[in-house]
Amino acid sequence: MHRNILIFPVLLAALVACGAEPAPESEATAVADRIFMNGSVYTVDESRSWAEAVAIKDGAIIYVGDEAGVDVHTGPDTELIDMNDGLLLPGFHDSHIHILTEVLSEDECDLLRIPTEAEVAQKLNDCAKAVGHADERWITGGGWGEWLWPEANPHKGLLDAMFPDRPVYLVSSFGHAAWVNSRALEIAGIDVDTADPEAGIIERDPETGEPSGTLRETAMVLVSKKIPPFTLEQRMSRVRAGIALSHSVGITAVIEPGVGPEHLEQLLAVSDAGNFDIRAVASLSPIGWHAGVFGEEIFDFIASRDAWRRPNINVDSIKIYMDGVIEYGTSPLLEPYEDPEYGSGEYFYEQDIVDDYFTQLDALGVQIHVHAIGDAAIRRALNGFEAMRKANGMSDNRHQIVHLQLIHEADRPRFAELNIGAVFQSLWAYPDPAAMELDIPMLGKERTWQMYPIASVQARGGRIVGGSDYFVTDLNPLLAIETAITRQNPWTNDGEILNAEERVDLETMIDAYTINGAYQMKLDDVQGSIEVGKRADFVVLDRNLFEIPASEISEAEVLMTVFDGRTVYE
Repeated sequence: MHRNILIFPVLLAALVACGAEPAPESEATAVADRIFMNGSVYTVDESRSWAEAVAIKDGAIIYVGDEAGVDVHTGPDTELIDMNDGLLLPGFHDSHIHILTEVLSEDECDLLRIPTEAEVAQKLNDCAKAVGHADERWITGGGWGEWLWPEANPHKGLLDAMFPDRPVYLVSSFGHAAWVNSRALEIAGIDVDTADPEAGIIERDPETGEPSGTLRETAMVLVSKKIPPFTLEQRMSRVRAGIALSHSVGITAVIEPGVGPEHLEQLLAVSDAGNFDIRAVASLSPIGWHAGVFGEEIFDFIASRDAWRRPNINVDSIKIYMDGVIEYGTSPLLEPYEDPEYGSGEYFYEQDIVDDYFTQLDALGVQIHVHAIGDAAIRRALNGFEAMRKANGMSDNRHQIVHLQLIHEADRPRFAELNIGAVFQSLWAYPDPAAMELDIPMLGKERTWQMYPIASVQARGGRIVGGSDYFVTDLNPLLAIETAITRQNPWTNDGEILNAEERVDLETMIDAYTINGAYQMKLDDVQGSIEVGKRADFVVLDRNLFEIPASEISEAEVLMTVFDGRTVYE
């Protein structure tokens, strides 16, 4: 169902005394630029109240209440916007998303959500023929599903057959592996004698030892650094495309992790050009996305951050990887993997290093944005935060851990105790192909069914925050919200349920994607709820989510996204 929003000028000259001098405006009587009415407004204020109308002026909210009370804010040039019985919510926050740096360009190959190996091969063939792929250029892109190949290990043979002379580099849907062909390996100098880099794996033929075509974690960099860089204008185009894509699903604020010097250049260039219509925290990563030895280069990097501040861009955040991923066996676990080949994974950092650097970064006023997936890595991160709190006291740096696939029961209360945001990718919280084909063999069904314990963390006082990890999965917040409520496939609404006891309610997930996300960005006094004085960042949906079955939430459409009072998507 799709209903258009009606926008029309209000001609109410009779309300203005003929020839009279206009009275000075106060907040209570200011004439609005725009008024949204004929719908429901879920404010997400402290009392989680409801309203009927919202008035905005100069990009700020000046009225929230019933429709009768909005008359005083109506003038001859006010736009009335009919929401057609839709639902107005604060703009969505995505607190872990690669949208400003990782949107694929038009001449890259998008393999996301392609269901079979044969269809992947067909798409690669199509990409090779596409305009922009000159014979000497790299084939790049990503999104291939790990579950399509045994042990998430696609072989270079398919790529070699299709591209015998052109180098190919394709990132997996998880973002922690790359599928490459022989030409790419040759350019990077990777052969049977090349040792695995620290915290990385070069997958090999079990008989010959030759690289098989899959590179994991830091091994990806051996090839990616050989790819010719995009121009600044191409990278700026990615930023603008990412912002537009965000608006199309109602997202008005993001935390972008893993931002290095080149990424900063493109973000600042777009901002300086005057069209950075999103609020962003750039979580800096001076040592790249991969694990590395902490060193003074981190402090040298963040010492320069004042020069990078821009309107709508906050750079007081550092991204740190504590582990890889369970599906590759690169995430340490408190109990061994089901497959003894993987043991219990390898820690990226020793505990004393984590404690020391968390404490130092917190003292500098920096948010620590931690990637941690397995229960051992999550515990190590929480131990680091505990050591930091003991050394520094309770700061206001809004630290967070993202992904949180497997959290030991004893660690679930610690998010509240240490005031650490729990950023879940709740769209993963159902028995998807990755869980069924990869996680069960790695963890066993009992541990797999304990993944993403959202309700358990919330019940112990933890602050639940929403994030997509796009481009790993779909960025639509409504898909993630529905999945957290049903723990079932949101596209088919059937199949197994991933631990029904970990279901949460709609209010919890709207909080996660609005006010809790705003808190993590230190924007909760600016937006994240519909209240007088806050910026007019909000989304209008075509139906009231509170009046439909949970299984229909993801079917709702975004009719309009408003940023600073301006319509940026309709």
